[in-house]
Amino acid sequence: MDSNSNKNNSEKSPYEILGVKEGTPFEDIQRARDLKVEEAGEDLILKAKIESSYDQLLMGSLKARQSGNVSYEAVSASKKEKQINQFTNNNFPLLSKIKNLNNSKNSSQYSLPKITPPSFDNLSIKISVGLLFLILLFISPDSNNRLLLSISTLILTYTQIKSGKRFIGSLGWSVTFLSIGLIFGGLLETNSLIQEISNNSLSIQKIQSIPAMLILWLGVIFL
Repeated sequence: MDSNSNKNNSEKSPYEILGVKEGTPFEDIQRARDLKVEEAGEDLILKAKIESSYDQLLMGSLKARQSGNVSYEAVSASKKEKQINQFTNNNFPLLSKIKNLNNSKNSSQYSLPKITPPSFDNLSIKISVGLLFLILLFISPDSNNRLLLSISTLILTYTQIKSGKRFIGSLGWSVTFLSIGLIFGGLLETNSLIQEISNNSLSIQKIQSIPAMLILWLGVIFL
């Protein structure tokens, strides 16, 4: 009798072996497979046929997805979504406006204008900005000297990186230029003429910072 049942099972389609119809959702097919395996008990041949049928339906489902076929569940879900949107637009116009506003915000977040740093490719721009920093050094309080020198050092680093140099090397050259300028400033401090000028108009801190500012912006202009 087992041979007759096995022969009948071999002639059945995978859907008939699992006891489901064509178009049945894949989750129901999986549950039917588990149920049939339990009912098969110790019949290894029947279990193998059940597993083989399940594998055939699984491969068929994967091929359908790869070929672009849409399942019945996806079509029905799309229809339900359209019906819900139509009902919302007709009966709750305020809610539909809020939804459209949120969608427009989400889509516009990828089209924000890009913020680009200032370009120092033009020689006249470099000279103009350098003169501006030098003027600010003269007219600003002494407490701003370090800030102006720090910004100038960063600008020199940026221009070198933009020209193709590595960050570490660019930063090293910028710090070197700053150090050389501060050393020259310290030497000027011991000059009697410079000391007389500092007593009359400029502070000694500004006189020390001027060479560093000039060297940094010479590097920006010519490097």
